[in-house]
Formats: sequence, structure tokens, C-alpha cells
Amino acid sequence: MNTRAVTIYLPASLYERVRCTAQAQQRPIEKLLLDAVAAGTPMLDDLPSELAEEMAALALLNDTALWQIARRTLSGKQQAELDTLLCEKGRGNLSAEDQQRLDKLLAEYEFIILARAQAAVLLQQRGYDVSDLLILDFMAVLEYVM
Repeated sequence: MNTRAVTIYLPASLYERVRCTAQAQQRPIEKLLLDAVAAGTPMLDDLPSELAEEMAALALLNDTALWQIARRTLSGKQQAELDTLLCEKGRGNLSAEDQQRLDKLLAEYEFIILARAQAAVLLQQRGYDVSDLLILDFMAVLEYVM
């Protein structure tokens, strides 16, 4: 494995928490910190490069902008159109033009869900309670599936 050494200065109180956690888990501090960094770094390698760049750029936004993204949804008009197109597809009545529109709406919906999830992760890392967002995401997925 190719590795790089990094020096990080932690406030004494944070270091003490890390030390106590590592001791309780009977793990080296370095391993605990490595796992924490890995867990806190978004896995964007599987995304198309343009989408990965957009998701990575969210980390540069302020908290207010992240909250706006975390609560973003399709417009009422888009949601109604998506519902109609999905129903028509289920009935087998979708034209090629309608299929293109459905594909575009689904791509937009998937982008919104991905951006919301990434914004929620970033907000949680910044110390915010995002449990209400998790419920909203779950409900949005249920609506999408049903």
C-alpha cells in the first residue's frame, strides 16, 4: 500500500477523546484516526467525474447553502410530471419523447437525492443534527419507489 505521512495537531481535549476511544476499543490511535478520516471522506470514485466534482464542491459551501441543498426537492410541476410519466410507463404507453423526458427527470431526481445526502453528511460532520433530513430522504425514496 502506498502511504503518505501526515502531521496533524489536535486540541488537547480532542486528542484525549481519541486516546480514550482507542484505548476502549483496544486499537492504535493511528488506526482509529485513519478509519475516521476514511469514513468522513466521500467515496466519489464511482461517480462520473463531473458529478464527483459537483459533490466534492459541496464541502466548500457555507452551512446555509448546505441546508438549502439538503432540503431541495423537485418542483411540484416536475414531481407531477414524473408521476404521470412513471404511470404511463407502467401501462406501456410511453412514447420515445416521453421516455427521454422521463430519463431527464429521473436524472434530476437522482442528482437531488445524491446532493441532499452529501449535504446532510457535511452538515452532520459540522455538528448539526440532521435526523429530520434523514426522515425526509426516506419519505422521498418511498414516494419515488411507490
